[in-house]
Amino acid sequence: MAEVRPKWVDALDPTFRATFHETENSFEPMYTKIFHVMSSNKAFEKDTALSGLGQLEEVPELGAIPYEDATPGWEVTYVHKKFAKGRMVSEEMIEDEKWGIINKLPKSLALSKARTKEQSAADIFNYGFTAGGGGLAKFTGGDAKALFATDHVNRAGTITQSNMITTALSQTSLQAVVTAMKKRKDSKGQIIGFQPDTLLVPSELEFTARVILESTQVLGNANNDINPIKGALNLIVWPFLTSSTAWFVLDSDAHELNWFNRTDKGVQGPSYDFDNEAAKWKAVARWSVGFSDWMGVYGSKGDNS
Repeated sequence: MAEVRPKWVDALDPTFRATFHETENSFEPMYTKIFHVMSSNKAFEKDTALSGLGQLEEVPELGAIPYEDATPGWEVTYVHKKFAKGRMVSEEMIEDEKWGIINKLPKSLALSKARTKEQSAADIFNYGFTAGGGGLAKFTGGDAKALFATDHVNRAGTITQSNMITTALSQTSLQAVVTAMKKRKDSKGQIIGFQPDTLLVPSELEFTARVILESTQVLGNANNDINPIKGALNLIVWPFLTSSTAWFVLDSDAHELNWFNRTDKGVQGPSYDFDNEAAKWKAVARWSVGFSDWMGVYGSKGDNS
């Protein structure tokens, strides 16, 4: 039996949908500038790191080529989660011509979806100093450590390395992190060759970061020394970062921070609740976010703890 509903429900639907999509499309996402965004057609995705590969060896003419087996590293699983929210327009709202409120409903639904995605991604950093993560990003790395830790160990247990400090953001601390990333070695002791190119900060550190990255001279130096880090990093200010002191450096190409889109149904509806006399629209999407390896990122709590 076909659903019986008032004519105003179908009359309102095109406007509701158009406003939703217009609002969603006007929202500029930040997580897509930070994470590698991919699609998935499965319930989950698995990713396995590989151990480092030693240097090429000198081989004489007609000499045998030395082959080295691929040794698997840590394995991680991205389990897609479902996120949803809905809005209702009541019969009374139509009768009382509350068009101002009605027009805001699809906007708020679209913004709720967009902001949830941002928060889900940002929580990888917000809980990046906590093993297992937290918030909307409960994710465990392959070595069972937090994303940022001082005691990351390779699978063989032979090398321990750090990608975490607690120093406040300054020109000195930033240069130290950039240098540490460039000298990062793999499990074979080989220089990986990271090229850190992004500084990620919360709103509270935006102006501190701009002074560091955009000043022509070294800060607080009366000798007019050239600022060696000017323009060296791209600055991303992310309001969804919750710590006012934490800051992060990334190699945007080589890091392994990943986002998987499973499904995105946009806005669905309308359905009509006969007993409550209300039309319903909903937004539903599934995604996962996490990290396959910690090496391409570096984090500081920034609290000098």
